[in-house]
Amino acid sequence: MADEKDVMGIVAIICAAYPNFTPTEHTVDVYYETLKDIPADLLKAATMQSISETGRKFAPSVGELRGAVAEIRNVVRGVPSSYQAWQETLSQICDVGSYGNPEFTSPLIAETVRLIGWRNLCMSENQVADRARFIQAYEQLSDRAARDEIMLPQVREYIERNGKALPAPTESIQALADLWHRPLANDDRDQIMAGFAAEAFDTGERLR
Repeated sequence: MADEKDVMGIVAIICAAYPNFTPTEHTVDVYYETLKDIPADLLKAATMQSISETGRKFAPSVGELRGAVAEIRNVVRGVPSSYQAWQETLSQICDVGSYGNPEFTSPLIAETVRLIGWRNLCMSENQVADRARFIQAYEQLSDRAARDEIMLPQVREYIERNGKALPAPTESIQALADLWHRPLANDDRDQIMAGFAAEAFDTGERLR
């Protein structure tokens, strides 16, 4: 994991890329406390990715660096985009059928299909609506997994001490795969999908 010297190097890189970034004497301490759980080489790669983003005018924050770390990890793991996930699902529908057992390359795809319902997808006659629901559910699951991925260890420890244990970052996506085999009642599925719709509506309202 990154030590204080590594983090000092990260701050130096950011200062060189953004001359207007003027860290105080406490900046390195804050960066170290919030980035020390990340491997040094991964942290440097995320820093280089962040400072080279087209149109970026300001130095990347700690949150943006952690977000870049999560994005790089997803690329390394080969996490499919929402479009790729939908295409893979269509392929399984054609190859396996409603009574078969589909196999997916990502637990995120498997969990999305489980929430919507495999037979529902296979028997549906409205592929346009299915695609929209699938992408919405898949992206929300991806966002939640990403939030778990970049959660600070200090925050995770606080939550666990207060009785709400979270999966370790490396387990957050795999944990979704375990849910694939759990039966889900139609009423539960409808409630979950209604929750997805409500969350999307709230997000849209906030962006107005």
